[in-house]
Amino acid sequence: MKAAAISINGLSYSSFADCNPKFLLNLFSSTYRGVVENRDSFEPLKVWKLILKNATFEQLLSKGVLFSNIPITNPTYGRPSTDMFKVSLREELELMLSTINDYSDKYIVLFSINAYERDLKNKKNVCEELSLVDNYLKAAFEAVNNYMFFSPYGFNGTSYEPYGIYISSIPRPSEEETIKLDQILDIVLSLKI
Repeated sequence: MKAAAISINGLSYSSFADCNPKFLLNLFSSTYRGVVENRDSFEPLKVWKLILKNATFEQLLSKGVLFSNIPITNPTYGRPSTDMFKVSLREELELMLSTINDYSDKYIVLFSINAYERDLKNKKNVCEELSLVDNYLKAAFEAVNNYMFFSPYGFNGTSYEPYGIYISSIPRPSEEETIKLDQILDIVLSLKI
């Protein structure tokens, strides 16, 4: 069974309302969904240390998780990695798809899309960026059996939001609660049952 967890750093539900991403909106209405709550930090290093629970690449690989492009170092942490400040959003999304295609038959692929947030900070058009992400997430969805699309926080182009998205083939731990950062890795591990 192929599985992937994709983080889109900075993606928020308010972007959905503003831009109407077709695939994500259709998926949102037909699968498990929720909210990731993050009141700890919007600094990628701190956020991802909480998500990964300080586990190393080798520790997670032994548990069946290949993490890629995690923004805790530059070049990014994991395999494959990129230069966070030079890679374009399209290049990063292409890398996500190739990583899923190359490794999801053996590992749960945990991939972080970082250029989306960077591009919003650089005043690129949020709807154009989200449309591109939407198209590639559709391709990722079609390549796997189990999936999780999430964001550890939202960013609207000018300020951070303490809530991110959660859309998945599996339910969140508690249907009545928001998802906390330290729960994400456990959800990722449960993608390949």
